[in-house]
Amino acid sequence: MEVYRISDNEIFDSNLSEMKRDKMSQHWVIASPDEVCQHNDYFKFHNSTVAECISPRQYPRIEVYDDTNFGVINIIEKDQVGFSARELNFYLTKEKLVFVVKEKHRIIDNIRAEIFQNSSSSKSYLLTVSKILYILLDRIASSDSAILSEIEGKISKLEEKVMNDIRIDFTDDIVKLRKQLLYLKRYYEPLVDIVEDLEENENGLIDDSAIRYFKILNNRVIRLNNNVLNLRDYITQVREAYQAQVDINLNKIMKVFTVVTTIFLPLTLIAGWYGMNFKHMPELNWIYGYPFAFILSGIVVAVSLAYFRKHNLL
Repeated sequence: MEVYRISDNEIFDSNLSEMKRDKMSQHWVIASPDEVCQHNDYFKFHNSTVAECISPRQYPRIEVYDDTNFGVINIIEKDQVGFSARELNFYLTKEKLVFVVKEKHRIIDNIRAEIFQNSSSSKSYLLTVSKILYILLDRIASSDSAILSEIEGKISKLEEKVMNDIRIDFTDDIVKLRKQLLYLKRYYEPLVDIVEDLEENENGLIDDSAIRYFKILNNRVIRLNNNVLNLRDYITQVREAYQAQVDINLNKIMKVFTVVTTIFLPLTLIAGWYGMNFKHMPELNWIYGYPFAFILSGIVVAVSLAYFRKHNLL
């Protein structure tokens, strides 16, 4: 368990024993689910929330109590297949902010380094547990902006490929991007609810100086969610454009087959006519019968081609 005490805009390393004695200062803590369960006689968190920290992955949400805010958030990370989510739970009270981590989070390490650096180099930003929670959520939203920009670039390149080369099958690429955006949609919708509930501050746990930060954060998360919805519409348009290109290409192929069939249909009639086994057919014994059939077939083909070209069917 890592314990840090906030005092005079500076962060001091501490431990749980010192935090129990020092009840006047604010502390923020990084702990595992087992550590929270083990020391819950001091934290006095609701038993149901502690059980959820220990249990397998929970749905992202926030639960507001009179003296505590309990939140479950997912930190998404990009991998080779698509996205994966790492769960992070937090407790917010007037004096404490407890991050409950089930596995190592790189963003937690980055935030800790950032807080230590800012606290030692600047006195203008007054740190509180509420603002540390804001920093976490803000950094998550900032990293997500880069992910959405990358997806938008992929969709744009895919659109260019669809318009330039219809011979390639882009179905797998389109389905993959749609699944990623669906995953992000399911991720942002509860995140919007979490930030909105924090901004409303029904139990007054967030100090007044931090409320405005959560309002800014709420607007940013809503924009990210809207961006995901816009990208879903974008990839849907690309899919429709691809399907339209496929249909156009198929129509061209069917057009060629139709023209060829139409040209050879009269020739089939001629061949069938002279293939009848009647005893008395004048052309059978005529010396010019074969040239006549050959020339007649050529005239039929020429007339058919001229007709199709005149009506822009070729």
